[in-house]
Amino acid sequence: MTAPRKRSRAGVLTAVGLLAMLAFVYSPVLRGQVLASRDVFRIFFPDSAFLLESLRAGEVPLWNPYLRLGQPFAATLYSQVYYPPRWAAVLLAGPIVSMTVLQVGHAVLAAVGVFLLCRRLRASWPASLVAGAMFGLSPMMTGLGTQQNVVDAAAWSGFILGAAYDVTRRPGRGPVLRLAVYSALSLFTGSPETTLWQGLVAVLVAGAGSRIVARARAVAVARVAGGFTLSAVLAAVALLPTAELARNSSRMQRDWAGQLTWSMSWPQVLSALWPLADWPRGKYWGEDQWFILTLFLGTVSCALAVLGAIRGPRRARPFAVGALGLVLLSLGRNFAPAAWVLQVLPPFSLFRYPAKYFVGAAFCLAVLSAFGLDAAGRLARRIRPSRLRATVAVVGMVGAIAAIGPVVRLLPMRASAEAGAPWVPLCLGLAVLCVLLPLGSFARPRRVRYGLAALAVLELAAAHSLLGVPTYTPLEPLLRPLTMRPFLPQPFEGRISTDVDGPADPTLGVATNTIERSLDRLMPNRFVEERLPALEGNGAPEPLFWDEFHLAGKRSIYDLVGITHYVRWGPPPFEDLELLSKVEDGTTLSRTNTALPQAFLVQRARVVTDAQALEAVSDPAQPFRDTVFLASGEPLERPRCSGSVSLERHGAQHLELKVEACDDSYLVVSDSHHPGWVATVDGTEVPVHRANLIVRAVRVARGSHVVRFDYRPWSFRVGLALSVLGGLGVVMGSRRRVGA
Repeated sequence: MTAPRKRSRAGVLTAVGLLAMLAFVYSPVLRGQVLASRDVFRIFFPDSAFLLESLRAGEVPLWNPYLRLGQPFAATLYSQVYYPPRWAAVLLAGPIVSMTVLQVGHAVLAAVGVFLLCRRLRASWPASLVAGAMFGLSPMMTGLGTQQNVVDAAAWSGFILGAAYDVTRRPGRGPVLRLAVYSALSLFTGSPETTLWQGLVAVLVAGAGSRIVARARAVAVARVAGGFTLSAVLAAVALLPTAELARNSSRMQRDWAGQLTWSMSWPQVLSALWPLADWPRGKYWGEDQWFILTLFLGTVSCALAVLGAIRGPRRARPFAVGALGLVLLSLGRNFAPAAWVLQVLPPFSLFRYPAKYFVGAAFCLAVLSAFGLDAAGRLARRIRPSRLRATVAVVGMVGAIAAIGPVVRLLPMRASAEAGAPWVPLCLGLAVLCVLLPLGSFARPRRVRYGLAALAVLELAAAHSLLGVPTYTPLEPLLRPLTMRPFLPQPFEGRISTDVDGPADPTLGVATNTIERSLDRLMPNRFVEERLPALEGNGAPEPLFWDEFHLAGKRSIYDLVGITHYVRWGPPPFEDLELLSKVEDGTTLSRTNTALPQAFLVQRARVVTDAQALEAVSDPAQPFRDTVFLASGEPLERPRCSGSVSLERHGAQHLELKVEACDDSYLVVSDSHHPGWVATVDGTEVPVHRANLIVRAVRVARGSHVVRFDYRPWSFRVGLALSVLGGLGVVMGSRRRVGA
């Protein structure tokens, strides 16, 4: 068979193998089910609905008016506002199905990227297939579908590292430009920690990629660093608003202990190759991380990765160093040097959830598994096949399976580790048999590679059946309309309050059918899909005074921000509320008549500290009905008089009001105060003051006025300019390369 025909056949077999594995792993999707667990329905469904609403309106969704009295939308990176695959999926499949489409598509992208990277690193095609399946289709990556932004960013790893490898081998700007574009796409997905570890591994590859002199390695590292710098410029339209949002959020009130939340524990590291070694896990916010639902990568695959680190070629070393370093970082609080790095050393200190770095370790292990499989093929030349040795191996495997349970009971292992223990000697024993059995008509190294590749892929398939993650949900319940919609005014001009984290009253028990009932309970953010503005919300980063204001549960705050309706799993929160609806699961909708309007006038103002403002908004006497408590501006003391405010026009990023002021007054608008909001009174720009701790106010003189608020953050304008300049640079660089 000629070389081109061999390559063609290998390509067909690879595609068939990946598609078969994909169909098996995502078989619930083929049966009409969708991903809906944890943050998928809590955050990504509502975000997708708002993104779709904005795209259809032809707007850049900079501000979400429905969440937490309004907050920046594009500045939350995981919203993926600038990520083209997210647009396509949402437009074509809708806000709910699109998340499953993205997960499956990026699993394929991750597998193909690693496969192509390994082929570029001169691994055989069966070895590259194992590496691609281990990363893109492992239980770890599938279970990580609950954190879609991390999956999307990680899916570009193979392409990023392939470009970084080309930087060390090919002159010119082409590899650098590809590296910049792939890294920018990774940044646009909204998981900067992922792009960070991708950059670290890329630098390791560049630093080890030249066999000539140290100067050549330094040049390669500089070119890789330049590519990532250009990617930051390309993504500036997302990064600068994100930095502005973080600076004006509670995230800047640094909590060192919270920064190490969801660190990996040592049993969880072991569970990457030993199924169930980390169960039962501790409390949700305890010593074990719950960010990655399962960390299993395959016993055979991990064993091959160890072999690749030991017996692989020089080009395997960066991935061995990367795997070790990222595993240690993922331990966070459970490894003192890692805790110091994550708390003190920028840019690591900017992020939380150390478990995210284990995704990078899994990527490096996947690449190492390809080197390990080829190393096993080479070792096969030195080991003669023998039925006797194979028989001894079978006996040893059976003995190990029988003995490992009692041995585990003697060790300080977790309860479920014994249940998963036989898996390890079984898989390792079968791997040894692949090397020792004298079967097959292929040349021995090829037979060993094919046998180990088949075993590794079959093990991953079996692990999916055993571990059963993530959770899928039938589509139909998620498409049902809001039951209480007929009881809400049309159009809805008030605000709602809802249990974003479930019932606060422990006597009510635990909510059941959380996902299916989430729309009727409007929790956590599903009120966004219904275009119902709310005081509460879910997702990071949290705004300033989040605990003291948004989650305080005080009637005075509810009235201040115009809460007209309450949704609770259980009875209404206050006795004087009018009950409008009660669903069979106990969810209630109630109404009040004590809420202030969205915008109102007061003739008294005091400039106070934040502590004094918090005391005022928490006061049951509600002094804010007559007096506004300002963080900046000028005091005002005028007799109370009547005035009027009427809504003229409003949208996600603008609000226009007609004001009849009976005297000098402050116009108070119960929308969130945030940098970027600009106000004009009769066309003249005026200062926007932070009032009543978190809302907006502007000064108006006596008479009739048109007051307009527009959201025009400098961070977006500067970031957009930088991104456009960076994009033009990439286009010009590509054209010059083509012309040359």
